[in-house]
Amino acid sequence: MVFYECVVTARNTAHFNQLNDLVKKISHKVVSSGGIVRSVQNHGIRDLPHRFKAKYADREGNRYYKKGRFFSIYYDSNPVTQKEVDGILKMDEQVLRNTHLKARNKLWYVNITREEKNPYIQKVKEMEKAEKGDL
Repeated sequence: MVFYECVVTARNTAHFNQLNDLVKKISHKVVSSGGIVRSVQNHGIRDLPHRFKAKYADREGNRYYKKGRFFSIYYDSNPVTQKEVDGILKMDEQVLRNTHLKARNKLWYVNITREEKNPYIQKVKEMEKAEKGDL
């Protein structure tokens, strides 16, 4: 399983219930596929770096947005589920943009399988060499 961070930019006019249903749909997809949703964070309404254009106009006729609602979903899943989540986000008309990232922290570098990059495995190998040299 891979640890993903999904950053979503939605319309600032989207109702809370619509975004809540979207997050529930994504969470259900991840959990039903054997994944784990770690957290959902709301970053609030912020200014966009440039004017975003929605696929369709909303009820008021707005199609261009200078502000957007940002939220992040952190989850563990396989790459197939990540593609399905991406498809759910692309189909939702409230979503302006989304980005999936492989979230990495300092522990990721300890747990990787490449032994030459893991400092702890290198230290153990040096200790084993020293023990063999003493015998």
